[in-house]
Parts: sequence; C-alpha cells; structure tokens
Amino acid sequence: MRGYRFLAQPRWLALGFLVLLVVPSFFLLSRWQLTRLGDREHSNDVIRTNGGAASVAVDELMTPGAASDSVTDAQRWRMVSAEGHFDVAGERIVRKRPYQGANGFWVATPFVTSAGVVLVVDRGWIAATGGATSAQVIPAPPSGTVTLTGRIQPSEAAPTIQPTDLPTGQITDLNVELVAGTATHYPGFVTLVASEPAQDSGLTIRSLPALDNGPHLSYAMQWIIFAAIAVAGFVLLVRRERVYGDTTARTDVGPAPAHDVLEDP
Repeated sequence: MRGYRFLAQPRWLALGFLVLLVVPSFFLLSRWQLTRLGDREHSNDVIRTNGGAASVAVDELMTPGAASDSVTDAQRWRMVSAEGHFDVAGERIVRKRPYQGANGFWVATPFVTSAGVVLVVDRGWIAATGGATSAQVIPAPPSGTVTLTGRIQPSEAAPTIQPTDLPTGQITDLNVELVAGTATHYPGFVTLVASEPAQDSGLTIRSLPALDNGPHLSYAMQWIIFAAIAVAGFVLLVRRERVYGDTTARTDVGPAPAHDVLEDP
C-alpha cells in the first residue's frame, strides 16, 4: 500500500484545487436558490393577503405625486377602481414581456381620472408580431368616460434616458414616469381587470400568478448533491490511487525470458 505523497503531484494538486473551487460554488448556488424560494413564498403570501381584498378607490391606497418607492407590499395586488378617460396619445408598449411561452408586450396607457391625475394602466398583453423593429397593432381603449378596476403594482426601475434604437412608442420597463410624463400621476400603475365599457378584444388580461413555490427547493437540493458527489468522487479517487497506484502509468514488461533447457546427453 502506498502513502499519500502522490497528492503533491501537479495533477492531484490541480484536481484538489478544482474540488475546493466547485464545492463552495455549489453551496452558494444552493443558498441562492433557497433565497429565491424565500422571495417566492413571501410574494405568495402578499398575493393571498391582498389579492382577495375588496376593491377600493385608488386614492385610498396611492397618493398622487408620491415617490415611486411609496408603493410597498401593503398596496401591491390590491384591487382599486377609478373613473376617467384614456389618453391614447401617451400610450407606450413595454418590450420583452413573455407570457405563456410567447414573446410580447404590455400595453401601458395613461388614464386621466376625474380629478385630473394620471393613473398608468397596463391594459393587457399582446403577442409580438414581425421583427424587433416592427410596429405593433394595438387594440384601442374604450373612448369617453370609463370606469375601471385593476390591481396595483409598483413602478419599475428604468433608465432615465431610454435606448435610442427603440421603435417609436416602445419602452424597456413599465416606469410610470415614462408613460405619464410630467403630469401629476400616481406612484404605481395598475394591471387592468375590467372596465365599463369594456375594451376591444385582442389584449390578454393576465390573471393572478399561480401560488406555488416553483422548483427552487429541488434546485437547491440538487446543488447540495452535486457538492457531495464532487467530494465523494475525489475521496474515492485518492483511496484508489493509494491502494492500487496509477495503473495507467504501468508498462507491460512482457513475459519472463525463457531459460535454456539442458538436454540429456
């Protein structure tokens, strides 16, 4: 049986370094998945608590002109109502918003309430048509006085100066200031649930997200298993080398030389 001096060989040092590198990385990836699981569970709790609450007037939950970070989990997913009219001239579509496996856009339209405050309304989702620079056909909102209900969402962070190569009317994120402009507006936007009169067909109204924890726990366990496999594999290789040596380095010395045979005289 051999000792462990072979571990000082360059190839074993390299293999040991690789194990020391990947094992902590696997644990960090596992911890990241557990963090995402915690975020998902918290989001589900907010949806359960707020998603079923009765609808109230938008002014009861959002203050016109307030900072965008004033919309917290206490308001998110709450149902609110408002009366006013849509301002199609300020309409924008938000890029790269996949839904049920298809790429598409959110349609964000300013809604001027009866008090003169702009409420940004995500009227729904449309599938992307044509190339990246193609104009999209957007169903028009109902005209005249409209009463709507929708669920509050916080304004998304977005570059103050949008990319110059975006097609006209498209934005990267649903930031209320990119839609409302300089007009007095609410700090968050709402995703439309219903309106009276109803808008034309062609826009998909998104329902509440599914209340499941996703695959994060199983992914976290997989990373732990990968770390265990890496350590166990290295230990087995070391034990094999210590007991049997490096069989690949052995050479075939051939059969033993034959001895001369003495014949009887």
